[in-house]
Amino acid sequence: MDIKVISKSDKELILEIHGEDHTLGNMIMKEALRHPAVNYAAYRVLHPLKDVIEIFIVTKEGVDVSSVLREVINRLRDELREFVEVVNEVLKDQ
Repeated sequence: MDIKVISKSDKELILEIHGEDHTLGNMIMKEALRHPAVNYAAYRVLHPLKDVIEIFIVTKEGVDVSSVLREVINRLRDELREFVEVVNEVLKDQ
């Protein structure tokens, strides 16, 4: 995975992520939209034959977009850890 910052200001961020597709883009976008400080979040696949996505996040005035992205990623990480624990518990007797 290779990540490039395309554009960044105090409240707006555009990242280009190589080696990823709809799966990661959709997860980040949906979790960002749940954040109370996010005004807009989206992603797009740059070309259907390439694994490259762009993620867009715009926060409310006075809210640092980098901090919000870190919070979003940490929440996703925690949710996935919890999911792994539940799956492991369910499958341990199988």
